[in-house]
Amino acid sequence: MIDKLRRIDSLNFTKGDSAMRELKKLRPQLGNSDSLLASYYWRMARYHEYIGLKPMGLYADSAIGFFAVRSRADKYPDEYFKALLIKGDVELLNKKYVVALNYYYQAKNVLTVKSCDNGDLANKMGTIYFKQRNFLYAGRFWAESANKLAACNSEFTKQRLFYMEQGALNNAGVSYERGGLLDTAKYYYLKDLDFINKTEAGQIGSHDLNSARAVVYDNLGGVYSKLGNLALAEDYLHKCLAIPNANIDGTNITPLLKLADLYLKTGNNAKAAKVFVQSKALLDRYYKDNPESYIQYHFLYAQYMYRMKHPADAYLYQSKYIRLRDSVNNLSTDLFKLDVERELNTLRQKQALTYLEQKDKVRETYLAGIGVFVVLSVIIIILITRNLKRSKRNHRETTLKNEQLQLALDELERVNKNYIRIMRVMAHDLRNPLSGMTGIAAMLLDDDEFSEDSRHMLKLIETTGAHTMEMINELLKTGLADENEQILKQTIDLQSLLFDSVELLQFRADEKQQKIVFESDGVPMMADVNHEKIWRVFNNLIVNAIKFSHAGKEIKVSIGRHKKNILIAIADSGIGIPENERDSIFEMFTAAKKFGTNGEQPFGLGLSISKKIIEKHNGKIWFDSTVGVGTTFYIELPSK
Repeated sequence: MIDKLRRIDSLNFTKGDSAMRELKKLRPQLGNSDSLLASYYWRMARYHEYIGLKPMGLYADSAIGFFAVRSRADKYPDEYFKALLIKGDVELLNKKYVVALNYYYQAKNVLTVKSCDNGDLANKMGTIYFKQRNFLYAGRFWAESANKLAACNSEFTKQRLFYMEQGALNNAGVSYERGGLLDTAKYYYLKDLDFINKTEAGQIGSHDLNSARAVVYDNLGGVYSKLGNLALAEDYLHKCLAIPNANIDGTNITPLLKLADLYLKTGNNAKAAKVFVQSKALLDRYYKDNPESYIQYHFLYAQYMYRMKHPADAYLYQSKYIRLRDSVNNLSTDLFKLDVERELNTLRQKQALTYLEQKDKVRETYLAGIGVFVVLSVIIIILITRNLKRSKRNHRETTLKNEQLQLALDELERVNKNYIRIMRVMAHDLRNPLSGMTGIAAMLLDDDEFSEDSRHMLKLIETTGAHTMEMINELLKTGLADENEQILKQTIDLQSLLFDSVELLQFRADEKQQKIVFESDGVPMMADVNHEKIWRVFNNLIVNAIKFSHAGKEIKVSIGRHKKNILIAIADSGIGIPENERDSIFEMFTAAKKFGTNGEQPFGLGLSISKKIIEKHNGKIWFDSTVGVGTTFYIELPSK
């Protein structure tokens, strides 16, 4: 029976009517308590999405009704998850946005139990944020959807999986492009094209592959045009238009309009005029299927009329463009007013309140006290850091005074040293209560009586405490450390030390499906260094490479000789360092720190620490970087 349902799913992409007839034939074979009955209902609801909203709603209600017996929801979480999603889709189409979010939120809670997360929920949230024009959030959810499809696809046919994963990658690119992150958009478009090219022709029809390529070529042409690479943009747009049988429902309109925009940028008015004629002919035939392109046509044609010195016509087309755009925006007013995060927070709060009302006041007060303590601890750390910066700045300024102020300067330096000692004691003392707080939070997480939201809050407390401890430790090793500390050195094989660091950190790279490649000629590289400090430098640079590289990429670590010295290189495939941030990248309190590609927490102290350590070893550290391609850090140390 399950195999029949999957075969019917594959028909839905090409022969929807046949799929519905086959599905109706199965209904007599399903009992009223059979879990496949819920599968039947939500599939019928999905097939009616483009036929009629009313029958779609009735089937969705039947799918939800099957789980009125609560034990069924616990027994069949996958089917319950899909029923909640399709019911949320119905409410979304009925413009009952808050009700739709409520169903999606319930579906999310089902996932936390044992249901397979195949990216459907992330896809729905991406759709809502995209319609709200919150494009960065939409891009994150569609990228998440594509990743989860690859991890949980057992229930899908190869054909359906192709459409879903390819669509999620393309939608992520479109969202990031509209959100202004053009390099990220290009990354997902190229990833989508690579996914299409790796798909076997026998697995998906050649017509479908051509249609998918046409869409990606169109989008790549648009993003390269915005990035200023007009030659490559024109090449992709012509590739899109050259694909046979791709012009269904006027799909060639968007690449034609992008070509018109490109020709306007280059001043080629004759080619622009020709493309405008072609796009207008298609818009006259397929206007209802391409409302956004119709609006874009008026915007671009107004620019063309202005260039051709027809200001009156330019004004008419610009006015019509504004009128059409405002009309579309007015249709989505209710959706724009919806604050998704606020509504989700409201749902979380309702669930939290239901739980808290059942618990005694002692636990509630205890949790609140931990939260307040975390906030106060963070504030104290910030104040310590700010005071440290201020004290060092004052110290530098006073050194510029003349000899008449020398006595006052000596006194200030003495006070300053005492002040740093006090802060060092404070930082040490803060670690004990923070460790206690983190331990209590971890202990409470083992208690099964907490709801999922409360466990999330406790996890946040535990993570925040750990991050604060890490920040304090870094401060104690740098800004609050004794700068006159003598470094104890010993003769060490740097090749072996670097290899051990790579081996230990490969597990961390595995979390992002990355591979660390170690390159060496196998000859020992002996140097007089402090084992612990050089180890810290290697770890800092490799962890940074993992943090700022995209998932699935390769990190290269190599060691060799350069003249009489030892040269270490650590190269990532990440986001790169912008030109305006390169001069400050090694500063302790640099503003150039960024979150990793998976949102990893930055502290901004690692490179400053590494530079100080290398310089105390009479070595050098520097980097080469290309934005969007990656960064290579180099370390040169004296050889033994």
